[in-house]
Amino acid sequence: MELRHFHYFVAVAEELHFGKAANRLNISQPPLSQQIIHLEKEMGVKLFQRTNRSVQLTQAGKYFLEEVYEILAKVKSSVEDTKKIYMGEAGTLKVAFTGSLNSYLIQLIDSHRESYPNVKVTLHPMSSTDQLKALSDKEIHFGFLCPPITNPSLDFQHIYSARFVAALPINHPLASRPGPIEIKELKNEPFIMAPRRLEPGYYDMIISICLNGDMSPIIYQEAEGVTHILSLVSAGIGVTLVTEVAQQEYPKNGVVYKALKGSQQEMDLFITWNKNTTPITNTFIHTIKHCIKEKELYKKASFEVI
Repeated sequence: MELRHFHYFVAVAEELHFGKAANRLNISQPPLSQQIIHLEKEMGVKLFQRTNRSVQLTQAGKYFLEEVYEILAKVKSSVEDTKKIYMGEAGTLKVAFTGSLNSYLIQLIDSHRESYPNVKVTLHPMSSTDQLKALSDKEIHFGFLCPPITNPSLDFQHIYSARFVAALPINHPLASRPGPIEIKELKNEPFIMAPRRLEPGYYDMIISICLNGDMSPIIYQEAEGVTHILSLVSAGIGVTLVTEVAQQEYPKNGVVYKALKGSQQEMDLFITWNKNTTPITNTFIHTIKHCIKEKELYKKASFEVI
């Protein structure tokens, strides 16, 4: 039984006339009649009741017609879906990110869903270190992470740069003082930091800012994720440095953000992927570049820090 037999059967069932069905299929009538006879013999049932004057579906033929409609619709749908997957317009895209979701990532995902509604995007929170391993193992397609990115098999696109600010408990003596503070004013404060093994770029940048400000931070506690770190700051456990983006994206009751005098060092965020791309990753790369060029989603924002 071949797919063409289904099309022959549907034509005869809808026309209830072999001649009209043959014209519709653009074939002659005798081969069509033979194909229907062959189909009936293969199935072991009579699909049509034929007389000199009419052709009618048998009860079995009526049932089979409904089944064939579903089969042909499923075949058509499968072919269309296969084409979409081949073109990168359908399938599952795995995207990882550090910390918590931010508006940059959300806007990018929304833009991609608008252009490719048949692509399912799954989001996976993980550290920069874990993202690099997952990319290498091809467990994810894209990662939003902080440098360093040294793997030659990876490609990347810069998303934004942001300066660091101090995050202090609301009752800290420096919290109520107007204007920026100097980093060395935090030299005796307990610092809360992300573990270096998870976020080496982020960790090293904070240490560099402190050393350039003539102080060495006292690392009192380590915590994973910006929201967790800021919760500890809010509880009065210690202080930390976060980016301006974290200040904007994760406002926390009990935390006051202070600009740092003289510090111009910035943290960069990149989106990273394997150079050996696939159709579904190519469409996402196109969305990234389109958003940056046309919609300007990722231009550096102006942050207000007291």
